Amino acid sequence: MKKYNTTQLCVDKIFERHVYHRDYFAHYLRWSHVLKIAEPQFKILDLGCGSANLFEVFYRNRFTPQKYLGLDIRKQIIDNNKEKYKNLEYVNFEQIDLLSNYNFGNDWDLIVCFEVAEHLGKNNINILLENIKKHANSKTIILLSTPIYDERVGAAQNHIINNEICEFKYIELKNILSQHFTINKNYGTFASIKDYKYKLNEYSKIFEKLSEYYDTNILSVIFAPLFPENSRNCLWKLSINKTLEDYNEQSTN
Repeated sequence: MKKYNTTQLCVDKIFERHVYHRDYFAHYLRWSHVLKIAEPQFKILDLGCGSANLFEVFYRNRFTPQKYLGLDIRKQIIDNNKEKYKNLEYVNFEQIDLLSNYNFGNDWDLIVCFEVAEHLGKNNINILLENIKKHANSKTIILLSTPIYDERVGAAQNHIINNEICEFKYIELKNILSQHFTINKNYGTFASIKDYKYKLNEYSKIFEKLSEYYDTNILSVIFAPLFPENSRNCLWKLSINKTLEDYNEQSTN
Protein backbone atom coordinates (compact mmCIF):
# COMPACT_ATOMS: atom_id res chain seq x y z
CA MET A 1 0.00 0.00 0.00
CA LYS A 2 1.14 3.51 -0.77
CA LYS A 3 1.91 5.53 2.37
CA TYR A 4 2.21 9.05 0.90
CA ASN A 5 1.95 10.81 -2.41
CA THR A 6 5.28 12.53 -3.16
CA THR A 7 4.43 14.28 -6.43
CA GLN A 8 5.21 17.95 -6.89
CA LEU A 9 3.76 20.57 -9.22
CA CYS A 10 6.69 22.38 -10.85
CA VAL A 11 4.93 25.66 -11.58
CA ASP A 12 8.05 27.43 -12.80
CA LYS A 13 8.59 24.87 -15.57
CA ILE A 14 4.90 25.00 -16.53
CA PHE A 15 5.06 28.80 -16.82
CA GLU A 16 8.14 28.48 -19.05
CA ARG A 17 5.87 26.62 -21.48
CA HIS A 18 3.36 29.50 -21.23
CA VAL A 19 0.66 27.36 -19.69
CA TYR A 20 -1.43 29.50 -17.33
CA HIS A 21 -4.08 28.23 -14.93
CA ARG A 22 -5.66 29.54 -11.73
CA ASP A 23 -4.00 26.77 -9.69
CA TYR A 24 -0.56 27.78 -10.95
CA PHE A 25 -1.21 31.47 -10.26
CA ALA A 26 -2.32 30.51 -6.74
CA HIS A 27 1.07 28.91 -6.04
CA TYR A 28 2.93 32.08 -6.96
CA LEU A 29 0.56 34.29 -5.02
CA ARG A 30 0.97 32.16 -1.87
CA TRP A 31 4.72 32.64 -2.08
CA SER A 32 4.33 36.38 -2.69
CA HIS A 33 2.01 36.58 0.32
CA VAL A 34 4.76 35.12 2.50
CA LEU A 35 7.20 37.64 1.03
CA LYS A 36 4.71 40.39 1.86
CA ILE A 37 4.38 39.55 5.56
CA ALA A 38 7.88 38.25 6.37
CA GLU A 39 10.45 40.44 8.08
CA PRO A 40 14.24 40.28 7.46
CA GLN A 41 14.91 39.11 11.02
CA PHE A 42 12.48 36.21 10.72
CA LYS A 43 13.45 32.59 11.29
CA ILE A 44 11.42 30.59 8.76
CA LEU A 45 10.56 26.89 8.83
CA ASP A 46 9.19 25.48 5.56
CA LEU A 47 7.49 22.06 5.94
CA GLY A 48 7.25 20.22 2.64
CA CYS A 49 9.61 22.67 0.94
CA GLY A 50 9.90 20.65 -2.27
CA SER A 51 12.34 22.26 -4.72
CA ALA A 52 12.63 25.34 -2.49
CA ASN A 53 10.30 27.49 -4.59
CA LEU A 54 9.39 29.63 -1.60
CA PHE A 55 13.02 30.24 -0.74
CA GLU A 56 13.79 31.07 -4.36
CA VAL A 57 11.12 33.77 -4.20
CA PHE A 58 13.02 35.19 -1.21
CA TYR A 59 16.35 34.90 -3.00
CA ARG A 60 15.22 36.43 -6.29
CA ASN A 61 13.59 39.34 -4.46
CA ARG A 62 16.70 39.92 -2.32
CA PHE A 63 14.93 39.08 0.91
CA THR A 64 17.30 37.61 3.49
CA PRO A 65 15.72 35.97 6.54
CA GLN A 66 17.79 35.44 9.64
CA LYS A 67 17.38 31.69 9.16
CA TYR A 68 15.56 29.39 6.76
CA LEU A 69 15.11 25.62 7.13
CA GLY A 70 13.33 23.55 4.50
CA LEU A 71 12.10 20.03 5.23
CA ASP A 72 11.05 17.39 2.72
CA ILE A 73 10.92 13.59 2.62
CA ARG A 74 12.62 13.23 -0.78
CA LYS A 75 16.38 12.84 -0.49
CA GLN A 76 17.19 13.79 -4.08
CA ILE A 77 15.17 17.00 -3.80
CA ILE A 78 16.90 17.93 -0.54
CA ASP A 79 20.35 17.13 -1.96
CA ASN A 80 19.62 19.33 -4.98
CA ASN A 81 18.50 22.20 -2.73
CA LYS A 82 21.63 21.91 -0.60
CA GLU A 83 23.86 22.00 -3.64
CA LYS A 84 22.04 24.95 -5.19
CA TYR A 85 22.25 27.12 -2.08
CA LYS A 86 25.46 25.76 -0.52
CA ASN A 87 27.07 29.21 -0.36
CA LEU A 88 24.32 30.72 1.81
CA GLU A 89 25.10 30.21 5.49
CA TYR A 90 21.61 31.08 6.75
CA VAL A 91 19.89 28.39 4.63
CA ASN A 92 19.61 24.69 5.37
CA PHE A 93 17.58 21.72 4.16
CA GLU A 94 16.87 18.41 5.89
CA GLN A 95 15.35 15.16 4.66
CA ILE A 96 12.51 14.54 7.12
CA ASP A 97 9.31 12.50 7.16
CA LEU A 98 6.89 15.19 8.34
CA LEU A 99 4.93 12.57 10.29
CA SER A 100 7.97 11.36 12.23
CA ASN A 101 9.17 12.53 15.64
CA TYR A 102 11.50 15.42 14.77
CA ASN A 103 12.30 18.62 16.65
CA PHE A 104 14.04 21.78 15.46
CA GLY A 105 13.06 23.97 18.40
CA ASN A 106 10.17 26.41 18.73
CA ASP A 107 11.85 29.77 18.13
CA TRP A 108 10.51 30.13 14.58
CA ASP A 109 8.87 33.41 13.61
CA LEU A 110 7.10 31.91 10.62
CA ILE A 111 6.12 28.32 9.81
CA VAL A 112 4.89 27.55 6.31
CA CYS A 113 3.21 24.33 5.18
CA PHE A 114 1.84 24.74 1.67
CA GLU A 115 0.12 21.96 -0.30
CA VAL A 116 1.29 19.13 1.98
CA ALA A 117 -1.67 17.84 4.01
CA GLU A 118 -3.45 16.44 0.95
CA HIS A 119 -0.44 14.23 0.18
CA LEU A 120 -0.23 12.55 3.60
CA GLY A 121 -3.65 10.95 4.10
CA LYS A 122 -6.54 12.33 6.13
CA ASN A 123 -5.80 9.99 9.02
CA ASN A 124 -2.40 11.70 9.45
CA ILE A 125 -3.56 15.32 9.64
CA ASN A 126 -3.40 15.48 13.44
CA ILE A 127 0.18 14.21 13.48
CA LEU A 128 1.19 16.86 10.95
CA LEU A 129 -0.54 19.61 12.93
CA GLU A 130 0.98 18.51 16.24
CA ASN A 131 4.44 18.61 14.67
CA ILE A 132 3.75 22.14 13.43
CA LYS A 133 2.43 23.12 16.84
CA LYS A 134 5.52 21.71 18.56
CA HIS A 135 7.74 24.09 16.58
CA ALA A 136 5.68 27.21 17.33
CA ASN A 137 5.63 29.71 20.17
CA SER A 138 2.97 32.28 21.02
CA LYS A 139 4.36 34.77 18.48
CA THR A 140 4.87 32.35 15.59
CA ILE A 141 2.86 33.01 12.44
CA ILE A 142 1.69 29.72 10.90
CA LEU A 143 0.54 29.57 7.28
CA LEU A 144 -1.05 26.39 5.95
CA SER A 145 -2.68 25.83 2.59
CA THR A 146 -4.44 22.80 1.14
CA PRO A 147 -7.19 22.10 -1.41
CA ILE A 148 -10.82 22.16 -0.34
CA TYR A 149 -12.78 19.13 -1.47
CA ASP A 150 -15.78 19.68 -3.70
CA GLU A 151 -17.63 16.46 -4.47
CA ARG A 152 -19.08 18.01 -7.62
CA VAL A 153 -15.56 18.41 -9.01
CA GLY A 154 -13.78 15.53 -7.31
CA ALA A 155 -10.25 15.36 -5.98
CA ALA A 156 -7.04 15.59 -7.98
CA GLN A 157 -5.65 12.14 -8.74
CA ASN A 158 -2.46 12.82 -6.79
CA HIS A 159 -4.60 13.63 -3.74
CA ILE A 160 -6.02 10.11 -3.61
CA ILE A 161 -4.05 7.48 -1.67
CA ASN A 162 -5.16 3.84 -1.62
CA ASN A 163 -8.56 4.92 -2.97
CA GLU A 164 -8.97 7.43 -0.13
CA ILE A 165 -9.71 11.07 -0.99
CA CYS A 166 -7.22 13.14 1.02
CA GLU A 167 -8.73 16.57 0.45
CA PHE A 168 -10.84 18.08 3.24
CA LYS A 169 -14.15 19.87 3.03
CA TYR A 170 -14.04 23.46 4.27
CA ILE A 171 -15.93 23.00 7.55
CA GLU A 172 -14.23 19.68 8.18
CA LEU A 173 -10.77 21.24 7.99
CA LYS A 174 -11.83 24.35 9.91
CA ASN A 175 -13.00 22.18 12.81
CA ILE A 176 -9.77 20.17 12.82
CA LEU A 177 -7.56 23.27 12.73
CA SER A 178 -9.59 24.83 15.55
CA GLN A 179 -8.69 21.92 17.79
CA HIS A 180 -4.98 22.70 17.44
CA PHE A 181 -4.73 26.43 16.73
CA THR A 182 -6.36 29.82 16.83
CA ILE A 183 -7.54 30.67 13.30
CA ASN A 184 -6.66 34.33 12.73
CA LYS A 185 -7.34 34.65 9.00
CA ASN A 186 -8.59 32.48 6.17
CA TYR A 187 -8.18 33.30 2.48
CA GLY A 188 -9.32 31.53 -0.64
CA THR A 189 -6.39 31.17 -3.06
CA PHE A 190 -8.38 30.21 -6.15
CA ALA A 191 -12.01 29.46 -6.91
CA SER A 192 -14.49 28.69 -9.63
CA ILE A 193 -16.23 31.92 -10.48
CA LYS A 194 -19.63 30.23 -10.60
CA ASP A 195 -19.19 29.24 -6.95
CA TYR A 196 -18.87 32.80 -5.64
CA LYS A 197 -20.39 35.07 -8.29
CA TYR A 198 -23.80 35.06 -6.61
CA LYS A 199 -22.13 36.54 -3.49
CA LEU A 200 -20.40 39.46 -5.19
CA ASN A 201 -23.03 42.08 -4.27
CA GLU A 202 -21.12 45.39 -3.90
CA TYR A 203 -18.16 43.89 -5.79
CA SER A 204 -20.23 43.01 -8.87
CA LYS A 205 -19.45 46.23 -10.76
CA ILE A 206 -15.74 45.80 -10.06
CA PHE A 207 -15.95 42.20 -11.24
CA GLU A 208 -17.69 43.15 -14.48
CA LYS A 209 -15.16 45.88 -15.19
CA LEU A 210 -12.17 43.62 -14.54
CA SER A 211 -13.71 40.81 -16.59
CA GLU A 212 -13.51 43.04 -19.67
CA TYR A 213 -9.75 42.59 -19.55
CA TYR A 214 -8.80 39.61 -17.34
CA ASP A 215 -9.61 36.02 -18.16
CA THR A 216 -11.29 33.64 -15.71
CA ASN A 217 -7.98 32.30 -14.37
CA ILE A 218 -7.00 35.74 -13.11
CA LEU A 219 -10.46 36.62 -11.81
CA SER A 220 -10.70 33.36 -9.89
CA VAL A 221 -7.58 34.20 -7.86
CA ILE A 222 -8.31 37.92 -7.48
CA PHE A 223 -11.68 37.38 -5.82
CA ALA A 224 -11.03 34.07 -4.06
CA PRO A 225 -9.59 35.66 -0.87
CA LEU A 226 -12.99 37.25 -0.26
CA PHE A 227 -14.82 33.91 -0.34
CA PRO A 228 -12.70 31.20 1.33
CA GLU A 229 -15.70 28.97 2.03
CA ASN A 230 -16.45 28.90 -1.72
CA SER A 231 -12.87 28.41 -2.86
CA ARG A 232 -11.09 25.32 -4.16
CA ASN A 233 -8.04 26.04 -2.05
CA CYS A 234 -7.58 27.97 1.18
CA LEU A 235 -4.69 29.52 3.06
CA TRP A 236 -5.09 29.54 6.83
CA LYS A 237 -3.21 31.96 9.09
CA LEU A 238 -2.88 30.26 12.47
CA SER A 239 -1.29 30.70 15.88
CA ILE A 240 -1.08 28.69 19.07
CA ASN A 241 -2.86 29.84 22.19
CA LYS A 242 -0.74 31.66 24.72
CA THR A 243 0.18 29.74 27.84
CA LEU A 244 -0.01 31.17 31.37
CA GLU A 245 3.78 31.48 31.29
CA ASP A 246 3.57 33.60 28.13
CA TYR A 247 1.02 35.94 29.70
CA ASN A 248 3.12 36.30 32.87
CA GLU A 249 6.21 37.11 30.82
CA GLN A 250 4.29 39.69 28.77
CA SER A 251 2.90 41.39 31.88
CA THR A 252 6.35 41.83 33.41
CA ASN A 253 7.89 43.43 30.29
